Amino acid sequence: MPEFDDFPVVHVSAEERRTDRAYTFDNAKREASYAHVIQRTLSGEAYFRDSSGMKRVTVGHAMLFTHDEPTGYGYPPDATEPYRLRFLACSGAGLHDLFIRLRADFGSVVSMPDDSEATAIFNETCVRFKERSFHDRLHQGELLYRLLLSLYREQVQDTRTSDPIEFGYHYVQNHFRSPVNLKEVAQKCGISREHFIREFSSRYPESPGNMLRRLRLDHARAMLDATRLSVQDIALASGFTSSNTFCRAYRLKHGVSPGAGRR
Repeated sequence: MPEFDDFPVVHVSAEERRTDRAYTFDNAKREASYAHVIQRTLSGEAYFRDSSGMKRVTVGHAMLFTHDEPTGYGYPPDATEPYRLRFLACSGAGLHDLFIRLRADFGSVVSMPDDSEATAIFNETCVRFKERSFHDRLHQGELLYRLLLSLYREQVQDTRTSDPIEFGYHYVQNHFRSPVNLKEVAQKCGISREHFIREFSSRYPESPGNMLRRLRLDHARAMLDATRLSVQDIALASGFTSSNTFCRAYRLKHGVSPGAGRR
């Protein structure tokens, strides 16, 4: 496991134009230091290769990779126009986990259209690196965190039409602290409650109802340990509609009341 600076930092950013089919890279053999790379296609296309095979990286998409992994990319043999790209390489202790999670949930080729928030932040970060106009290290880190978070959010939103069940999975993770129920989640996905529960339960290791309850109880348990808030306040902050509902669910899981668990 590589060591990182506590604060995210941009190592390099540039724009390139490639037309040579000899343009290929094997990331396992890169001599550059460890870095997380976002490489966006501006025109033409590239390919990205990993254990699942080859993927096209067309306009409005980006490839995500690191410099110490068995993947590769390059100019497609059947390409008919130049491949123009913009990339940035960055690293940081906190950035690493977010980068890995983004790839684990959505793959190494992600959507990044011209009019997206992620693209705007990406372009600003690249320009500021070139002009050396970051206010300080914290400003640099803030932009990188915002970039990955907005990129993650946009991939979630894309699944609303392409994969409503996955969208529902992420929606539950993002909204369990509000008093949302499964009917409302299914409506957000554009499908019926019955279809959502059936398909979700067949794909993931727990039903959406169990997942929603688990997330709320885990959050409430952490608040009991870390704060002196009342049981009522913790219940509402964790997505339960009342303290009675919370207490029943907590006792069913832990065998004691929230108050006894705190003591």
